[in-house]
Amino acid sequence: MNRILKKFFILLSILCVSNCYFNPILQKFVFTEPEKENSLLQGLSLLSVPSGPFAISITGQIRNENGSTVTDALLTVASRTYELDGLDASATTDEGGRFFIRLASGTTTFAVSQEGSPYFIFKLQVNSPTDIQVVEISDNSFPVEVGSFVPYEPGNQPSFFELIDSDPQNQSTTQVGPSALYFYFTAPVFPPNQGQVATWLNQNFSTSPSLSLSSISFEGNSLYILTSGYSSQTTTYTITLGPGIISETGIPLSPRTISFTCEFPCGL
Repeated sequence: MNRILKKFFILLSILCVSNCYFNPILQKFVFTEPEKENSLLQGLSLLSVPSGPFAISITGQIRNENGSTVTDALLTVASRTYELDGLDASATTDEGGRFFIRLASGTTTFAVSQEGSPYFIFKLQVNSPTDIQVVEISDNSFPVEVGSFVPYEPGNQPSFFELIDSDPQNQSTTQVGPSALYFYFTAPVFPPNQGQVATWLNQNFSTSPSLSLSSISFEGNSLYILTSGYSSQTTTYTITLGPGIISETGIPLSPRTISFTCEFPCGL
């Protein structure tokens, strides 16, 4: 009988030890409750994700149907999706056709006037600092171009070097191939070193179809390039100016493309 009782108590002890994790009394003192994994980190990550409307400072540019910059145009906010503190109600374009303004995300409608007369209306949609686009232009008698948007930090307004106008103008038509291309900028161009003119032209002025660009001349904020090699057939020429063109103060040109059509008998 004693042997039977002894075996019973040994078996009971083994069962107790093997199942103590499930014993609520032992578990309270021996085992700690599993931690909720990354609960604090998850909360912080949610706080860091932007949500809701936000304010942003941006610059954009207005050009007319000839590709020339529009100066002294007044942009007035007619409506916007969100009203936030510190937003601007209006802005005026500078010599380079640029306006600088603080907006809210969502859609902002602008009424643009020039010399006191209505010019056109456009809607600007801001989804993120990298997604800024015009979604509608209306009430314009002639084509206009609104673009070249750049966000910037408040109080740190960037400087730009812009092509103001050209001759031939963008989207123009002529029946005589121009002997020189004229470009007008917001500041004087830093000229290339002597002996590097051909390389500088090749790197910074791309023409399609190809034209022959030879000597250059600088005068104030303008530059002209002697040009030849036009086709006798009606041809549209595209000229791209690159950021290797730099102002005397060291600001690279905002890249710009213009095109013009030379009709028969252009090259004759």
